[in-house]
Amino acid sequence: MSSRPHTPHYSSSSSTSSASSYSSSDSDLSIRSSMDSRPAVASVAVLRCLRCPRHVETTSTDDLASTGMVQVGFNLYYCRKCAKDVGYI
Repeated sequence: MSSRPHTPHYSSSSSTSSASSYSSSDSDLSIRSSMDSRPAVASVAVLRCLRCPRHVETTSTDDLASTGMVQVGFNLYYCRKCAKDVGYI
């Protein structure tokens, strides 16, 4: 049976005095954490050809036509050469 380590109990008077002394840094921390919680603007993806070992790293803001890959389904890609070989384009 596992037991948790004992944590010391602090009185409420000491916690309120320490909270008031750090109020400005706490507000700075909350601003910083709210800025860090924004979603990423672009994500990186690796597009792999279904037939050959070609692959391309792209971001979500890149144009798919400029990567040299042809999308044939959801997360399914051919490189231009393989797409031409199988008659997709």
